[in-house]
Amino acid sequence: MKRYLLIAGVLGLFTVSSCKRSEVAEPKITNLDNIVVPEGFTWENSREVTFSIGISDTRFQDAIHRIAIYDGDPSAGGAMIAGGAASLVSSFNVKVSLASVINTVYVVKAAPDGSEVIEKVELNGNNVSLSIGAQSITRTLVASNVLPRLMSSGSQSAVSSSQDCSTGCTTTITTSTQVNSNNDNEVVCITGSNITVSLNINGGTVRICGSNVLVSDANLNNTSKLIIAPSASVTFNNLSINGSSSSFENYGTVTVNGSFSPGGITSNNGTLTVKNDFNLNSGSTFTNSGILNIAMSMNVNTSNVSLNTGKIITGGDFKLNGGSRFINNCSLWIKNQFHNNSEMKNYGLIKVDNETVINGGSVTALYNGAMLKTVNMMMNGMVTGSGSTSLIKVSARTVINGGAGATGAIQYCDQNGIETNYGSFSNGAAQGCSLYIPVTACNSEGNGVAPVKDSDGDGAADAIDAYPDDALRAFNNYYPSNSASAASTLAFEDRWPLKGDYDLNDIIISYRYNIITNAQNNVVQVSATYNLHATGGTYQNGFGVEFPLNRSDVGTLTGGTLEAGQTKAVVILFNNSRNEQNSWNTRPEEALAAVKTYTVNFNVQSRPPLSSFGLGSYNPFIWHSNLGRGYETHLAGKTPTSLANAALFGTGDDRTGSGKYYVTEKGHPWAVDVPQSSFNYPIEGVDISRAYPNFVKWAGSGGVSYTDWFSNTAQGYRDNSLLFLK
Repeated sequence: MKRYLLIAGVLGLFTVSSCKRSEVAEPKITNLDNIVVPEGFTWENSREVTFSIGISDTRFQDAIHRIAIYDGDPSAGGAMIAGGAASLVSSFNVKVSLASVINTVYVVKAAPDGSEVIEKVELNGNNVSLSIGAQSITRTLVASNVLPRLMSSGSQSAVSSSQDCSTGCTTTITTSTQVNSNNDNEVVCITGSNITVSLNINGGTVRICGSNVLVSDANLNNTSKLIIAPSASVTFNNLSINGSSSSFENYGTVTVNGSFSPGGITSNNGTLTVKNDFNLNSGSTFTNSGILNIAMSMNVNTSNVSLNTGKIITGGDFKLNGGSRFINNCSLWIKNQFHNNSEMKNYGLIKVDNETVINGGSVTALYNGAMLKTVNMMMNGMVTGSGSTSLIKVSARTVINGGAGATGAIQYCDQNGIETNYGSFSNGAAQGCSLYIPVTACNSEGNGVAPVKDSDGDGAADAIDAYPDDALRAFNNYYPSNSASAASTLAFEDRWPLKGDYDLNDIIISYRYNIITNAQNNVVQVSATYNLHATGGTYQNGFGVEFPLNRSDVGTLTGGTLEAGQTKAVVILFNNSRNEQNSWNTRPEEALAAVKTYTVNFNVQSRPPLSSFGLGSYNPFIWHSNLGRGYETHLAGKTPTSLANAALFGTGDDRTGSGKYYVTEKGHPWAVDVPQSSFNYPIEGVDISRAYPNFVKWAGSGGVSYTDWFSNTAQGYRDNSLLFLK
């Protein structure tokens, strides 16, 4: 700003020297001064969002779970904003100021054992309410303990290079017909819906992409391939996969009326329903990463190799016959009997509603916390456990015959005791029911209660407690986020109640908060870091922040001064900006002053709930020390402190009144808060609307358009020649 004479007739109060070095007249504001902002617009680059997040995970009774809110996918570098406790009877509630450009957040629930589920939440309003269970609906069906496990080095891939009908089609069919394909290079695409076709494929590829397609008869021979696209729905009256190199790939929704007995290569990546038996013929290969529903029994025959990373449900028996291999990486639910005569490797859950029969000479192996749950158990062979302990759980009767038993990392739980035992438990295998197996997307049963360590006894388990040895503290909450580079920047004009030159660089100060709460989500400590970047004026400006606390609520304070005479808690960082930096940092031709850092910490004795304390800028302000403490300048819409001079409201260009604070007649502010740590502010004397052309458009829209006016570096968003980039 330049030097001005404040005419007594304007203010009726004083004559002073203002805050800039040269004595030229006040520049005419061209762009910003020509707009009137919408009524009620407060120049905020963020908005308040209220979260209420509960849990429905009953595995730990009434124990505390940790809720954490992230500004992006945490697995891809998203930063944490808020965190706290939730239980079956108490939600985590918080009000967060989020940058307008943030339209999606991620909510992570951590159980007392440290296991996590995640929800992606679209912000379609200013209130978010949800409940999170033991499993996340946004997670895909992949076992949490799955490692790369190949069926065999020579297994053929069942992944298609093309799953749709948009490219590569040599023939396209839209109506009911019979399809004959004999050429290996032919690709027949069936795109029609509500049609009936029959297929005789001796070579080439057929892709079905239509919906409600009825296939009256399908025969796959030689090296032929049949692909069901993700968008397709198909019903087969008969489906025969005859050739050892023929393949069937489902990515959509398929129903087979009657039995299905494929040879060759079968892959289900969508939903497959078989209305009768599902028989995997000798020498065939089967993979399932989707959902397979079988009305009757599933029979895995000689030399078949099968891999399940999805969910399989059989209405009848599951029989694993001699010479076959089955790897279960996720969920296999057998509603009648399970007979193992060959090799079963289980990394997930096998649930049997009737009897499990493990015959002599078979291989039954459980790995890394896998689970076999059955009503009755008949053991004629051994079960082995590898890695972390796995569980066999029997709800009714156990018979272990001679030469049978369990060995290795196995806990055997018969809930009413083993009725007949002629076998053995060896190499660490033992009886018991205490093993904790968590509920996951693949294991819907789980077992036991997670061992929970709470060193400080505050109710938050060590696994979810940021301060496990401090009963007073439990969770961190950040504004803007916990990213090491995160901060928001305040830009002040210091001529209130006159408008000034709108370079908004008289005080440039960035800030970052950590609001520390206890296990009951009450605020116990405020930790803040402020960085003073520029002091573009000769006024002796002071800076402080008013917090939503009574002054008496503040305990030990370091790094600042608790201002006397205030009703609320007001922390002062400095009283005279000219003593803080020896250069303005607004004129590129001048020497650069170092950024000055202030670290403020204080305890909160009243312990208000985080839901009322909130996460945001709170109420920062500057004042003219040489004019008097009452000359406060706040963000638009923020209220003055107890020491502000109310007689100044409505004087000069200020139009404070009727619930509006610190705005002009046209609604213009004296300060803005920019949610960016490295905000490039204008050089001395340059109206911010010249440096950032879309600033005016953003303001004129009431903050709806051009929400990235300050961060977008595309052409037309900024004039670098008018920005302080030193």
